[in-house]
Amino acid sequence: MSIANFIGTHLLPFTNPRVVCPPGRVVCAGRPNIVVTTPMRSGTHILIDLILNNMPAYRRSPLYIDLDQCAKQEGPENDLVGRITPEAGYVIKTHMPINTPAGMADDPRILRILETAGAILTVRRSRDSVCRSLARWHGLQPDEALAIYGPSYDRFWEFWADRGTIGIDFDDLFRPDRMAAVLDDLCARVGVRRAQTLVPPPSGSNRAALHARKAITRLAGRHAPRIDTTIHTLKG
Repeated sequence: MSIANFIGTHLLPFTNPRVVCPPGRVVCAGRPNIVVTTPMRSGTHILIDLILNNMPAYRRSPLYIDLDQCAKQEGPENDLVGRITPEAGYVIKTHMPINTPAGMADDPRILRILETAGAILTVRRSRDSVCRSLARWHGLQPDEALAIYGPSYDRFWEFWADRGTIGIDFDDLFRPDRMAAVLDDLCARVGVRRAQTLVPPPSGSNRAALHARKAITRLAGRHAPRIDTTIHTLKG
């Protein structure tokens, strides 16, 4: 394991209360939630970071809610999902229905979150591209990844087909003009202002800067100069 991966996994994990719920606690802000829902390896955290870096009102503590983990970690005295009110005012991440608890998609508390969201954003990346990315990530052959993850990809889009989502092409995440328009529309929907200067996705070419942004985000949370919530460090 590289030094960067060791630090990111053991010393400065993304699962801390400044970055994500759980373990962070939800506090109502009096504005609508924004739901980001994607298949894995589809720019989930790139989109989350675009929102957090360009919509200051949504820089919260924690920075975002992982709805799937909330559902997985619930218990008799731990109603994590129930604390997410319609006006909690967070960015909420989910891959539902991929790898989520049975019955989650039918939970009335989950449906309430979706029905009352200020916006639900999806990212459309092709099945082949997603599976190639997953193959590299998990050390699989492309055909193995397609056989394993292809059905989940199709199930994801079937689930979200009629839920009023705002679709974004994966390549558009890296086009400042396109994302400026998306963010302006999103701000209008939830009633907040966009940052005066657009903060685009960072280039992945500078690994030292990438690791520094991750570390500072995990230490400073919403006070980080530039938020980077991506979970994994780059593989060596």
